[in-house]
Amino acid sequence: MKQIRILPEVWDDVDDAAARYDEKGGRELGDRFLAAFRAQLGEVARLPQTHRKVYKDFSRVFAKPFPYAIYFRTYQDWVVVTLLWHTARNPEDLRTTLAERDPGDQ
Repeated sequence: MKQIRILPEVWDDVDDAAARYDEKGGRELGDRFLAAFRAQLGEVARLPQTHRKVYKDFSRVFAKPFPYAIYFRTYQDWVVVTLLWHTARNPEDLRTTLAERDPGDQ
């Protein structure tokens, strides 16, 4: 199992998404979103290599059943979670945001 490192900006993304779900469907929906996000982090820590690269060195997993993707990079001993992205957003903006947040080789 690899260690997970999450960029601080990702927590902002998570908080924003959970707050939207809280407003939309009540606190229970926001809590379900958070549980889906955490579940995918566990999967990424256990089996990061099972997710193909989708942009440069970034892989992605979906926070099902929610329309969010979690983008991450895999290193030798850890995984860096870089972005939580609503899948309806512009893909060009996705590339720009990944480039801005890219932790590079550590």
